[in-house]
Amino acid sequence: MKNTNSIRPARPGDRAALMALAEATGLFQAPELEDFEAMVSAAFAGDLGEDHLWIVDEDQDKSGGSGGLRAAAYYAPEMMADAVWNLYFIGVYPDCQGQGRGTALLRHVEDELRAKGQRLLLIETSGLDSFAQTRAFYRKNGYDEEARLRDFYCAGEDKVIFRKAL
Repeated sequence: MKNTNSIRPARPGDRAALMALAEATGLFQAPELEDFEAMVSAAFAGDLGEDHLWIVDEDQDKSGGSGGLRAAAYYAPEMMADAVWNLYFIGVYPDCQGQGRGTALLRHVEDELRAKGQRLLLIETSGLDSFAQTRAFYRKNGYDEEARLRDFYCAGEDKVIFRKAL
C-alpha cells in the first residue's frame, strides 16, 4: 500500500519515537539528548504551558494505520515579546530528508501562527559545519540570518539565529 504523510499534534505516546528521531539526526551529543528528553517530558507533562506545541509527521497507509513517525517539530512563544515564537526543534529521519517533510512541518507551524495573528518566528541553530545543511534549509524556506553569537554553545561554536516575519 502506498504511504502518504500526515501532520498531527504529538501525543505522550510519541515520546520514545521523538527520542529515536532526535538520536537518528546525528546532530546531538549524549548530554544534549538528555536535555531533549527532559524538554519532551516537561512538554507532555504540561509543565511548560499549553502553548508549547509538538507536531509530528507520520506515514499513513491507505487503511489509515500509522506507518511510523518520520519527522517532528516543537515550537513555543518567546517570553516577554509580543507575538514572537521560537522553533526549538525540527527533525526529519535521514532516510526521509529531501521529500518535503521538513518544509511541510515548517509551513504548518507558520500557518498555525499566522492564523493566531503572530508576528515572527525565530529559529536558533549551530554555526558548526555539520549544521550547514540545516542553515541552508532555513534560508531556502525564506528565513534570514538575523544574528550570530560567537562562541555561544562553546568555544568555536556560534549560535545562529534565523528570523521570518509571518
